[in-house]
Amino acid sequence: MDINSRGNTTDNTTGNVPRIRNLHPSQLSPADYSYGAIPTGEEIPIERTTSTFSERINDFVGSYSRTSMMFMAENLAVPNGPLLDDEDDKISAISSSYNVSRIPSKTSVSRLSRIESGHGAGDTSEHASLLFSHLDKVLSTRSVGTVAEDHRYDTHPIVVKKSSFTQSIFNSINILIGIGILALPLGFKCAGWAIGLSVFVFCCGLTNYTAKLLQKCLDIDPESKTYGDMGALAFGLKGRIWVTALFITELITSSVALVVLLGDGIDALFPGFNLVQIRIMSFVILTPMLFFPVRHLSYTSLLGILSAFSIITVMIIDGLSKPDAPGSLIEPADTEIWPSNWMTVPLSFGLIMAGFAGHAVFPTVYRDMENPKQYTKMVNWTYVATTIVYFGVAACGYLMFGSSTMQEITQNIVSIPEYNQALNRFAVWLIAMNPIAKYGLTVNPVNLSWQIWLFKGTKVQDWCDRGTWREPILTAIGKVCVSAFIVTLAYIIPGFDKVMSLLGAFFSFMISGIFPLICHVILFRDNMPASQKLLDHILILIASVMAISGTAWSFL
Repeated sequence: MDINSRGNTTDNTTGNVPRIRNLHPSQLSPADYSYGAIPTGEEIPIERTTSTFSERINDFVGSYSRTSMMFMAENLAVPNGPLLDDEDDKISAISSSYNVSRIPSKTSVSRLSRIESGHGAGDTSEHASLLFSHLDKVLSTRSVGTVAEDHRYDTHPIVVKKSSFTQSIFNSINILIGIGILALPLGFKCAGWAIGLSVFVFCCGLTNYTAKLLQKCLDIDPESKTYGDMGALAFGLKGRIWVTALFITELITSSVALVVLLGDGIDALFPGFNLVQIRIMSFVILTPMLFFPVRHLSYTSLLGILSAFSIITVMIIDGLSKPDAPGSLIEPADTEIWPSNWMTVPLSFGLIMAGFAGHAVFPTVYRDMENPKQYTKMVNWTYVATTIVYFGVAACGYLMFGSSTMQEITQNIVSIPEYNQALNRFAVWLIAMNPIAKYGLTVNPVNLSWQIWLFKGTKVQDWCDRGTWREPILTAIGKVCVSAFIVTLAYIIPGFDKVMSLLGAFFSFMISGIFPLICHVILFRDNMPASQKLLDHILILIASVMAISGTAWSFL
């Protein structure tokens, strides 16, 4: 996500309006409406006429690409200063004014507009005390002005592409089903069947409930379209900045998990390397992914779902093909109803909850739907598919290996010589490709944040103005340094189970459980039924206890 801080543009109508690369589909020029756009006039959904298989695949990938870019753009804070981008990405202008860019409805000024203009939410000078004080604006579909604002488009309806019901389910499943699936059997091993199933059901029910609360909170204001907007509605500007900080920290932790997973895949496929060599190879393989545009990286999105379903398929085939333990579903390994070591139970909270992280993206999926009234139904179907896959992997893995279950179930699979080795290596290759496919998408928002912060400074802008080569070189060095920092963290914390436990216990519980509940209580406290208020407070209490204990145990 390269940022050019020079002030020139090629469109005479936009003047010095800034542009940012690979952010939001609404920033695409009219030639790129296939990725979606934010219209200034009447919206006309695109009629779906795809018929061939390749066209349908491209339509699904385009929908996921659009959702990915919207998610990253809408959950990052950006400054008031000018930011430009390369021409070859065809990104059109975005508004540089913080207050003017929020366009209120025709009938009244929205709640978000009042909050972000400083009325009713405290003075905007409160930013100075925050960690992300330089990032004083969140780019979202409401703050984006496009070249469609040109008078040439004022009287013509804009073609807008939205995701169908099926595409929304696909995007949501692809968001939920991630690398956390590999640690689910270990979660059941740490907790035993009784507590493991209880935690699994609680996490599934909690996140399904809060996913629907997101819609309810967003519908308070028609301008609210993101997770950050929900935070702003409940807590004002500080809530939005806090969401950005949490978002960036989670992405860094997720990137560390991807590096660890790739390293374990390299070790399984090409044994004999030490940890330092594996991390260096991971750095060399993953860093180039940071230089690809987001829309190109999104074409690898199919690997997420493909690898998840391949794991459960391979586990069932392997388990049924081996007649005796370990590694058999015909003769299961010894498992425990109650954990023999109760000190490992808190670790299972994060390992199981990590699979249900993705609520920061659900608002984007909701606003990108052709028929938003189907959102609740879409969430339910998403959770049906996700729960079946998750429980299948967790149960099969624990039944097959019992107390010998390792931090990644693929490590158990490749350790059994009686299995079909060609099939198992194919599954391990898919898992190893997953970090390569998702590393760029995960780290790009992190890079965008520091670029925005850096290029906001006038001295850096002046220095870049003295040579066209300076900014690309500075950006490239920064990306390499970020990747090196992430790989170093992966070397310091090499355990996949520890990283996933931290992701689940702190970030997943906070983003997908606690924060939506708190926002719901605050926004609806005046007219919420007492029974629902009690339910929300009980869920907040339980989730907080699990989050605190799980986070503490992930560092032990």
